[in-house]
Amino acid sequence: MNNTESGAGLGRCGPWDDPARFIVVPAAYAVALSLGLPANLAALAVFGSGGGRLGQALRLYLLNLAVADILFTLTLPFWLTYYLGHAHWPFPASVCHVTGATYYAATYAAISFMVLISVSRYCTVQGPKPGFGARLPLNQLRVAQAACTATWMLCLACAAPSLVSAQALRPGPGGTTRCFEHGWAWQDMAYITVGFFVVAFLLVLGAYISLARVLVVPPAPRGASLGPLASGSHRRMARTMVLGLLLVFAVCLAPYHLILAPWVAGQEGNDGDNGDSECRVPSTLDVLHTLSLALLSLNSCLDPLVYCFSLRRFRQDCRGLSCCPGSRGTRTPAASCSSS
Repeated sequence: MNNTESGAGLGRCGPWDDPARFIVVPAAYAVALSLGLPANLAALAVFGSGGGRLGQALRLYLLNLAVADILFTLTLPFWLTYYLGHAHWPFPASVCHVTGATYYAATYAAISFMVLISVSRYCTVQGPKPGFGARLPLNQLRVAQAACTATWMLCLACAAPSLVSAQALRPGPGGTTRCFEHGWAWQDMAYITVGFFVVAFLLVLGAYISLARVLVVPPAPRGASLGPLASGSHRRMARTMVLGLLLVFAVCLAPYHLILAPWVAGQEGNDGDNGDSECRVPSTLDVLHTLSLALLSLNSCLDPLVYCFSLRRFRQDCRGLSCCPGSRGTRTPAASCSSS
């Protein structure tokens, strides 16, 4: 069935039946794909080619965050096709399973890496003496490698059930096929993810508050030979990065998780999209949930901006790729973030 049949009385939803879902979400996904994918590929190139003795753990967290954002954006062409086709999934069932699993695994992997980055930034500048934070486990390369591996394994394990779930694909109005639209089938997982987000948000918020308190302590004088980690500029850059991540949490991630639990509860037992039934008028919760999905997708665009405005050497390395505004000077990629 093609899109021209949506108004032929078959009950299939058209764009003006639910403009939030069929206009706003595709527009947000198009922006996230066109801006987020190249920006994160550039970030991956910078972090992947960076060398240097310092900041290896942080660089690893940032590199994995870029990978998570890239995986997220790679699912967007499928969702764009889905929503532009008036919520009809034209691809094989296996593609729905893989796309949905990748979407959620990448989302929560990105959240996990943002938490690791925030706590790592706090650990770097705190401690009784300069360099103490850099020796803490979270800032050790082997521990960082283990943390990143565990993060991916946990996210993939949580997403694995969606690869085989019979609830992923369901019939919709007018002979359409829905993909991951029956939220009531994932009620338990929804509550778990909301709880996970709350813990993650509190950790990032705590890291920012702690960094703000650390900045109250006067930095060591330049001639004291205490190393770069004691400098006021390094502390400010650390706080700027965590503040940027906190804003991403508040703007892009919080709306989705605030509305997820009540939306899922409201979907329980609602099979109004089955078979040839009429296109259901979206409720207020439906609209809010849909708009929160649009905001969630913009997360992949904002993360590279956080890198640009909080890591001076990232800006310098990225200048050659023309991906950061306001960069000055040039530096080889090997120096990227070496003092961050």
